[in-house]
Amino acid sequence: MPCKIKRQTDHLKTMTIKEKLIQEVENISESLLAETLDFVLFLKSRYAEEEITPEEKENILASQTAYLSGDYLTLDQYEVNQA
Repeated sequence: MPCKIKRQTDHLKTMTIKEKLIQEVENISESLLAETLDFVLFLKSRYAEEEITPEEKENILASQTAYLSGDYLTLDQYEVNQA
């Protein structure tokens, strides 16, 4: 007869991240639910703010292209230009 613990472990391996998260939330204490919700909302807002605009993507690509072609200042050159 297969071990019950083995079957539970196998099931956990095939669960999606969302399923695992839901399972954990269902088993968490009420006092931690509010903190968990705050954390999830924080993560959502943090990553929403990190989305970059098409203009920012274009600037990043232009900077990367310039760097790869050697079109950049060294730190020493930059500091001289700032003086």
